[in-house]
Amino acid sequence: MNKIEFNEDKNQSDEEPTKKTYFTEKLSLRIILIGILLLLLTIVLFLWNNFNFSFKLPINSEKFNHFGGFVAGIIGTTWSLAGVILFYVALKEQQKDFKTNQGVLNIQIKSFEQQIKEFEFQRQELELTRNVFIDQSKTLKIQQFESTFFNTFDLLNNITQNINYSKPPGIFDQIKGNSEFKEIYNGKNCFEFLYKDLERRFEKLYGNYLTNNFGKTFVPDNDFNVPFKIHDQLAREAYEKFFGKHQADLGHYFRTLYNIIRLVKNQEPDNSKYYTNLVRAQLSTYEHLLLFYNCFSEYGEEKFKPLIIEYSLLDNMPIDKLLDEKHKEFYPEKAYK
Repeated sequence: MNKIEFNEDKNQSDEEPTKKTYFTEKLSLRIILIGILLLLLTIVLFLWNNFNFSFKLPINSEKFNHFGGFVAGIIGTTWSLAGVILFYVALKEQQKDFKTNQGVLNIQIKSFEQQIKEFEFQRQELELTRNVFIDQSKTLKIQQFESTFFNTFDLLNNITQNINYSKPPGIFDQIKGNSEFKEIYNGKNCFEFLYKDLERRFEKLYGNYLTNNFGKTFVPDNDFNVPFKIHDQLAREAYEKFFGKHQADLGHYFRTLYNIIRLVKNQEPDNSKYYTNLVRAQLSTYEHLLLFYNCFSEYGEEKFKPLIIEYSLLDNMPIDKLLDEKHKEFYPEKAYK
């Protein structure tokens, strides 16, 4: 591009009409030669008829004055004119050099401007390439996260399917002599009976507290309610005994569920709530209720409970099926929204 522009400028300059120049270096040399010839001619005329001279004779000052005046007036002026012409020619050449240098400088400026444009295009291309890499990196990160997330979710489902609960024989079965008969439930069907086991333990502790403390340290109100701190204490104790019995099944289950939510917390995908809501939607009613008390207890209070609150994992949990509706206050309102 720059080369073409240079040629175009050169062609345009060639097409301009050539101005005729009279003052040249040759003219100056000719004038100098004329001056030299005049000087020689003057010397010849000065010495005419005076070839016989002697150092003893006095100098003819008048004649020398005429000779000096002639040389200074005519020949000196002639050579001065030649010097002026040479100076003029030098100025003209210098002016041409300036124009040539200006043209070269303009071409270089155009070249630099073109390079700047090319660098800008390259910068834009690099920026686009960088954005593509960033998008690809985000896509790859999301794919890796989702692969781990759903694999762990499948693991949770497998763990859930392997949980079983043997329902003890009822009173009528014992009367009939079927004391060894047990109903066995698998998978999500177990959680209802597991929760009822927790419920029975809490009711037993609650009844024992009322019996042992009525009229002593505990004075019931009009609705026969016990203080909230007593609810806290009895719920923790009931779940501790319950979990001690079913830890083999529920320990693995809750640890895997915790790791799924922690994975979302650590990776922080753009739509974190989508994944945590997906997990929450898969929980049955009694899984939800057991999760409530597990994260309230010492087994999940430190690490799991903050995630329950942050991602509102208790949303849509049936409050009326809690061991007591007052237990809702075990969590802040954010956990339910």
